[in-house]
Amino acid sequence: MKKTRRRHRSVLEKILRVFREAQHPLLITELADLLGQRRAKRLPLDEHLQELLAAGELVALEGGRYGLTAAMNLAVGQVLMHPDGYAFVTPEEAPEAGDIFINPGNLKEALHGDKVVVRLERRGRRGKKEGRVIRVLERRLKKVVGVLQELRGRYFVAPDDEHLLFDLVIPAAPSLHDQVGQMVVAEITDYPSARLNPLGKIVEVLGPPEDPAVQVKVVILKHELPHEFSPAAQRQAQDAPQEVPESARTGRLDLTRLPFITIDPQAARDFDDGVALLKKPGGISVLYVAITDVSCYVPPESALDREAAQRGTSVYFPNYVLPMLPHELSNGICSLNPGVDRLAVTAILTYDRAGRLKSREFARSVIRSKARLTYDEVEQILQGDPKLSRGRRNLAKMLSQMADLCHLLRGRRRQRGSLLLSIPEAEVLLNEQGVPYHIRRLDHLLSHQIIEEFMIAANEAVAEYLGDPCIFRVHDVPDADKLAVFRKFLAKLGLVLPKEADRDPRALVNFLESIQDLPVAYMIQVMLLRSLKQARYSGQNVGHYGLASECYTHFTSPIRRYPDLIVHRLLLDRLQGQGPGPQLVDQLEEQARELTARERVAVAAEREMLARMQARCLAEHIGEIFHGVITGVTAFGFFVSLEEIFAEGLVRLVDLPDDYYLFQEARLRLKGKRTGRSFQIGDRVTVQVARVDLRRRHINLQLIQDNEG
Repeated sequence: MKKTRRRHRSVLEKILRVFREAQHPLLITELADLLGQRRAKRLPLDEHLQELLAAGELVALEGGRYGLTAAMNLAVGQVLMHPDGYAFVTPEEAPEAGDIFINPGNLKEALHGDKVVVRLERRGRRGKKEGRVIRVLERRLKKVVGVLQELRGRYFVAPDDEHLLFDLVIPAAPSLHDQVGQMVVAEITDYPSARLNPLGKIVEVLGPPEDPAVQVKVVILKHELPHEFSPAAQRQAQDAPQEVPESARTGRLDLTRLPFITIDPQAARDFDDGVALLKKPGGISVLYVAITDVSCYVPPESALDREAAQRGTSVYFPNYVLPMLPHELSNGICSLNPGVDRLAVTAILTYDRAGRLKSREFARSVIRSKARLTYDEVEQILQGDPKLSRGRRNLAKMLSQMADLCHLLRGRRRQRGSLLLSIPEAEVLLNEQGVPYHIRRLDHLLSHQIIEEFMIAANEAVAEYLGDPCIFRVHDVPDADKLAVFRKFLAKLGLVLPKEADRDPRALVNFLESIQDLPVAYMIQVMLLRSLKQARYSGQNVGHYGLASECYTHFTSPIRRYPDLIVHRLLLDRLQGQGPGPQLVDQLEEQARELTARERVAVAAEREMLARMQARCLAEHIGEIFHGVITGVTAFGFFVSLEEIFAEGLVRLVDLPDDYYLFQEARLRLKGKRTGRSFQIGDRVTVQVARVDLRRRHINLQLIQDNEG
């Protein structure tokens, strides 16, 4: 099969090479002549040309000619609509060249997500490329999720996705009347032409928009998340043992007597990693990081493996989980539940009294977790809580030693320039109906840092041991232009980022430490993250800028991340003296790209679900008063991060009726013309929840009190 695909691609490349050498558009007869009549007869040229047209590598011209897209000032890419009506297209062949701006009048009939051909027409005032859609190559939007509405006897679906700037017209039918106001899934039957809206038909009624379960379905469908396992995968999971078979213990290191513990969030149901620490004479610390051996239960190319690869990652919502593996594995035999034996792959890392790594070993093992702890419990034990520490003297002692090693490892990371960002996370608290009643701010506690440092240490050790081939977790150096924007942002706050930070991450670390007590510290960290490139998976090791690591991978979460499962297989092959199969090596780079894409879809879905929960929570608090800090200032108002509920809302300029406020961009400040009153990042304010738009997830706040200084 793969040989056939390679041969087919080789034929397409030959055709493209003929076009490049010809240096002008060709008729099919001219193409046949240049290929040679004998070869042309063997090739179904019409089919190959249609395939190249669909891929966007060729474009059909008037008079029956075909031309190279790249040679005709054309680009092929995906349309990304903005809610304000304009769009961007990222060229598939050269994404590093930047997006092409498309104004609303130049979109033709393209919809969000469509694959299109764009003609580059000019550059804007700031050098940005602008273009016009000349052809839609592929309609990628097949279904629309939204609320069925009725107006004067006409039915339409108002899309939930704010990037879909149209109403989907539904032909009238008697059954539609009872479905008005419900969230539905509609299939597009006729795409837009000229100025006509697309047509569709209802294929599924999800239920009331305010129902939490419906909200979950909407996000799943919108992001096209796989959410059902195939019958074959389910059968394989159900056939898996729920206790470690005696046969599987052979050749494994028995670590069941070690004091392994798991430390996870309160709501966690699957436990990938267990840790234990032994102190030895001379200040030696031996850290055991045991990771569940998923590879023992998920053979390559099995039904379970194909399902896991398709998902790439588990997706976590506040009230629902889309697991990468069925619960028989993720919550059962593959989860390091307390008091039961489990198969693991263990990294044994030995450190001296200064936290320097002296040796590393890896072993297939059997472990037994002695306790399942939450981050809050560990924090309280470390602080000497007598109730939680009672009868746990040895545990409390080991946790204290873990904290000491954590400080050493963290200090060494800081010295090499690792970015020790501390950005809080949100925990959504739900009532029995699944409706959020509170969003709690989770700060980065010492208990979080312990697990973070130990997992980083294990990941780094495995990456260095494996070398090539491997699937690496990489983080490219920052883009100079984005760092310049970040520097300008700091200048507006009266802060100066040293020039050395462009080439030495240690200078950036020192700067972050110097501003950590300022009210704007949180926003600066957020803006820095936006200025950095996103981490990704790669078959080529280019290092990890954010961790200041020369070699890094993901090894510690094979229950919920497919790249980790790949790394486990590579590591186990090495431990058994086997090299990885050539088929696996050939696939690594392609898998890395696909898994990066799946991860980003999952992150987008999780963020959207959190935003929905935050809006829904504050919708229950209309009229209530909160305290907060200004985290962003724009020409249309300022954003406030609330303290009592971890969410953010907007105070609009039009809702400040006491004065005319001017936006002073150079200082990121709004200032009143008459009163001189100002609002800028870091100011504390008191606000009232005024309005919440659940569909667009917009939270509007009303200023109650002036900033307090």
